[in-house]
Formats: sequence, structure tokens, C-alpha cells
Amino acid sequence: MQFSELINNLSQYFVIGHINVAGETDIKRIQIKPQKIQQKNPDILYIGKDEKNGPLELLNFNDNSKNSAVVLCPCQVNQVDNVLSNEPLIQVFNQANTILEQVQNQNNAITNLAMEAVTDDPKTSINRVAEMLHNTLMIIDPRYQVLLYSDLYGFPDPLWSKILKQGYCDYDFITAVKEIVRTESDYKQAVYDVPCPKSPYHRQVTNLYNKNNLVGFLVMFDDQSPFDDQSKDLLPKVGKVLTSQIIRNHLSAPTESNRDRLLNVLLTEQQSINVENMFASQQVELPDAMVLLACEPLTQQSLTGIQQQLKHGLNAYFPRVLSTIYQHHCLALLPISLSDYHSEKFKNLLLEVSQRAHCNIFVSNFYTKPTDTKAAYTVCKRTIKLSQAADPVTFCEDQYFELMLARINHDAILPFFVNPALQELEKYDHENETELVPTLLNYLQCDGNLSQTASDLFIHRNTLHNRIERMEELTGLDLRDANTRFKLYCSFRLKNYIS
Repeated sequence: MQFSELINNLSQYFVIGHINVAGETDIKRIQIKPQKIQQKNPDILYIGKDEKNGPLELLNFNDNSKNSAVVLCPCQVNQVDNVLSNEPLIQVFNQANTILEQVQNQNNAITNLAMEAVTDDPKTSINRVAEMLHNTLMIIDPRYQVLLYSDLYGFPDPLWSKILKQGYCDYDFITAVKEIVRTESDYKQAVYDVPCPKSPYHRQVTNLYNKNNLVGFLVMFDDQSPFDDQSKDLLPKVGKVLTSQIIRNHLSAPTESNRDRLLNVLLTEQQSINVENMFASQQVELPDAMVLLACEPLTQQSLTGIQQQLKHGLNAYFPRVLSTIYQHHCLALLPISLSDYHSEKFKNLLLEVSQRAHCNIFVSNFYTKPTDTKAAYTVCKRTIKLSQAADPVTFCEDQYFELMLARINHDAILPFFVNPALQELEKYDHENETELVPTLLNYLQCDGNLSQTASDLFIHRNTLHNRIERMEELTGLDLRDANTRFKLYCSFRLKNYIS
């Protein structure tokens, strides 16, 4: 322990002044100063008086120089309730030895830890450190991704349990660390407190360096015992041992999986600024136009297997695809333009991927706000629940009418929404064995195009004219009106939904 460090520790118990440090030495022993020092050993701190009534001195000799300090008041200012004896020399001597012993014990513990780390795996080492400090520990890399954590005590903090699962730190913690780094000039050597208003526990952090390169942060939580001077002093020292473990074992966060977990951020985080910063911390570009895919397995294939097939099939065309397993669904987020979303090429690609992955794919609507991803997932989930078709690819926007009807979901009300004109035509067809209703449906599906309708029904155009005129006579409707056609087509969809 260096002379200046020992004096600093003693000053917590005694009033010390007239400090003169001519050169640092490593103090290993404490001795009461004899009347005459025969050999001035630089690893000894001498405590005594030169004169009977003189001040109590702390002396250390280094070559031809002398380190010294004077005990001005032999009172334990941090322990005022403790009544001191009349032997200040003994009090200072004992306290100095206690401090030196604590440091020596720490150094021995660090030495043993470093020796064990040669053969231990990183998880064992960080658990040893957690036991030494009697608190939970976590190592995160410079991009705030989780590298290593102790599991000796678990994580009683719900916030950090969530962080552990998602693999990267919460936005508030990242912001606090960056602010400390920006404002504190000595943060590289310091142990600093990191505030986090969402957590009931405190955090102390020290930086981990290898050859002046930041390799991460060691975070300690006070979830088992309160922080004290000893744990604060030990944290950087054990950090050096753990840093060697990180370097030696080439530990790094699983970048790809953590990158994919950003999709979970979009599904759970509704604050735009938080989303932007989380993507920036992972060096991933936040999409400004996208769709969400939800996959339903056709066989007993695992969701993980579907996820791998999904990424394999999509990566060539969408290298920025994000994929995750969320609430028992395999999801993928595709950055895509509106024109590509409507293209046949995109639909064919999804068909190919669905066949390869043995799943049905449900495609959300196109959207431009990343925070709408949760809404896109809700729509996909409801479409999956409603879907009766066995189509390998379903676009949710094609099911919007049924989705809206599902929100009403009242058997006594829905039939009243069916246009009475459709009921009148069904009655006429039944009584006269005609085909006005299927003709009307095809006409509506062709958006009022007479030529296309006649071609689809394999009838002459004049026959179609006659049928339309008959329908208008029976209902009083103008079928050339776009709004009328829309209402009638909705009635067809409604009847199909009810049935």
C-alpha cells in the first residue's frame, strides 16, 4: 500500500496534517518508531515521537528522501461515540495495521482470483467475484450488450431481469452512463454511481480496459449488501481480472441475435426517442417503411426452425430483416418500399419462403412509423385467428372488412347490415330459377366493367345488360353508381362472414 494511500485512509479516523510525500513507497509493515532507526527500510511506516512532548509523527524513508505526516488530533472523527483511551500512539498504530491488513487481504484475494481465473471459465470467475463482493455483477460491452453476468444470487431487480432476457441495456441506463462519460474527466479510473429511476437498486460501474481500449463496463448492484468503501475499492481490481477473461476467451455479445431483439423493442416500446436510441446503440438503421410478417407452422416444426428458414429465404432480398420469436409467434420485420410491397415479385417470394419453411405467412399492412409495429402485430394476430383459408400467404389488408366485423361480433345485429336489395334478388332467383345474385357478385368484383363481367360469366354482353336492367327494376338501385356497388359488395362480404 502506498504511503499517500495509507495516510488518506488514516485521515478518515484521525486529523492528520503537515503531509510531505517526497516519493511513493509500498508500505508492507507498521512499526513503532525506536529512539534510533538503524536501517531505514522503505517498506516500513514508523509511528512515534522525536521528542517526549512533540507531535505524533508518521515517517517513511525512501533512499535519501523522507515521507512524513503529523497526527494533529488523536480522535476518531468518524466514530464520535467511541471513547478513546489515553494511548493515541497505540490507537494510530492499531488502526494503521488494520488498514494495511485489509489491503493485504484484498491483494491476496485478487491474486488468488487471478490464479484461479487461469483455469476457470468466465462464468465461474464472475461468480467468484460476486461471492467476494456479496453482490450481483454484470459485464456489458461498449455497445451496452450483455456479455457476462453472475447467477449466484439471481436478479431480484425486475428491470435488470428484463435487460438480461433482451440482451442489452435499458435506454435510461445508457443515457446515464454516457452523461457520466461526457462530464467526468476521471471516469476511466473511477467507480461511479449510475442512476436508474425505474430500478429500486443502486448500481456502481467501473470501466474495463485492455491496452487503453474500452472493452466494456462492470456493473455491481446492491441487491445483497450495501455498497461500502471496500467493495468500491475492489471493483476496479476484480475488473482487471475479468477483463483478462474476456480477452482470453474472446467473449462478445451475440450481435446477430441482439440485433434481432430490436424487433422486440419495436413490439414493446412506444416512445420514438427510445426506439431510435436503441437502434443507434446497436448500429442498426431504423426502417422508415416496413411490413411485419407473422408465421403459423403447418407441421410440428419448431418456431426456431421456421425462423431460420424465414431468415435464410429473405436475407438475399432483405439484408436488414429482423426476426424474433414473440408470444409463440415467429415474426419478421422487412424494410420495404410501398411499390415493392404491392409487387408480384414480393408475393412470389413470400410464397416460395412459406413453402420452404412449411408455414403460412400473414403480412401486415404497409406502415412508416416504427412504433406502429405493435399495432401491426395485433392486426396479424387477429387475422390469423379469423382466417379460414388455407392460403400460404395472406395480406391482412385483404381481411380488414372481416376484422372490423369481428369487433362487432353480435349475431343479432350483423344481419341488419345486409342490404335488403341483396335479399330481394336472392328471393327472385329462388322463385324464378335465375342467376341474378351470382351475376351481381361478378359484376361488383369486376368493378362495374361490363366486358370483363360478360367474359368471366361466358355470356353475351346483351344478356348481361338485360340482367342488370332487371336487377335495377327489382331494387330501384343505380348499379353504375360506385357507392352503390361498394355497399352491395360489403353486403356480400358480410353474408360470407356470417355464414
